[in-house]
Amino acid sequence: MKEKLILGITSIFFLSFFSCDTDESVGRWDDNIKLSQKEIRFTAESNAVTVTTEGTDWRINEIGFNDDWNNDLNIDTTQENFLIEESEFTIERKNAREIYITMTENILDTERTLIIALQSGNYFDGIRIIQSKNGE
Repeated sequence: MKEKLILGITSIFFLSFFSCDTDESVGRWDDNIKLSQKEIRFTAESNAVTVTTEGTDWRINEIGFNDDWNNDLNIDTTQENFLIEESEFTIERKNAREIYITMTENILDTERTLIIALQSGNYFDGIRIIQSKNGE
């Protein structure tokens, strides 16, 4: 009985030691969203941009506006059409491959930053929009 226990423990140790994969790329996905733009600069005036994707199976994980993050969007962002409206910006998914983003005029003396975090499977990407401060 003691020999079986030792043999079992040795087998488990041996298998776990040799089954560990040290390849850091395991579990990482290639870019399957393929954004047309990842960083956009707006003037202080009201602006809009359309960002396209090659992939269609993506969703919005989080939205960050001036370091205030919202991951409770209360909307199904996996749908081909949706609209997120806030007082400073709107994000509209017009179809499977187009994201239309608008920002209102920046009347503040500081830059504004909008970050849209996207996910498709185990791949994560994002769009960053930096809007100039008032007077620039």
